[in-house]
Amino acid sequence: MNFHICQPGDALRPFVKQFYYWEDDSRGPIQLPQHLFTLGDQYMVFIPEGTAVITPAAHAAFTLPRHAVTGHFTNACQLQVSGPVRMVIVQLNAYGCYRMLGIDGQSFTNYYRNLDLHENPVWSQLGHHLQTLRDPQEITALLNQTIGQILQCDAPCLKQADEMADYLLARQGNVSVEELAKAFQLSRPTLERLFNRVIGMPPQLFARMVRFRNALQQTDIAQMPATAYYNLAMFIQDHLQFNGEMPSWYNMPATIAHMPSPSMQPVAVAS
Repeated sequence: MNFHICQPGDALRPFVKQFYYWEDDSRGPIQLPQHLFTLGDQYMVFIPEGTAVITPAAHAAFTLPRHAVTGHFTNACQLQVSGPVRMVIVQLNAYGCYRMLGIDGQSFTNYYRNLDLHENPVWSQLGHHLQTLRDPQEITALLNQTIGQILQCDAPCLKQADEMADYLLARQGNVSVEELAKAFQLSRPTLERLFNRVIGMPPQLFARMVRFRNALQQTDIAQMPATAYYNLAMFIQDHLQFNGEMPSWYNMPATIAHMPSPSMQPVAVAS
């Protein structure tokens, strides 16, 4: 198995967080690398080889096309991959998809869009070009070049939704909608409409995701109030929604895929 985490160029930030390149010659179902998908982010997925099936808890299962962008997953999901597999994954922040593709976020929450059907042919061309590459450095260079060109083009206005999302992240999700509306001098309906369009979910739900993700970084249950979980019941409720199971440990990665075991060995190779 080869699993590389590659850093995007500075020109791509803050919209792009990381690139992943995953290659595995095993046949049949394959164990997933840790941190492949993180709660609260969106992903562009290019699959030159293999198949990936996602089963959200509240939706029917679907097979990702060769070139796709996944919507925010707001509930527990199962990700199953069959190999041999090669995947190139672009991790976007909460508003990166809207900025680069101009797709209304809430139109495919818990689902996907086929990039081969996007009005801009550059994404389909990128996917076909990635099929010919296997070197992580070459893949990174191609992604930096292609996405950099897209970011230089005219794009839909983010309408302060990016600043709102960054504000919630900075406050670790400990902000009410009323506080957010007051901070940005917007009415609550206007704020929710803009946030839904750009981010793809209500600000209340995004704040819950951020709070939950930060709570998982705590190793001591006594620290839970510091993450704005006033009682264990609230934490368990979010854990059931976002991970689909009762918590068995408190420093597990916040992912859309159920990890097989907390003792799973790391496989990432930084590059």
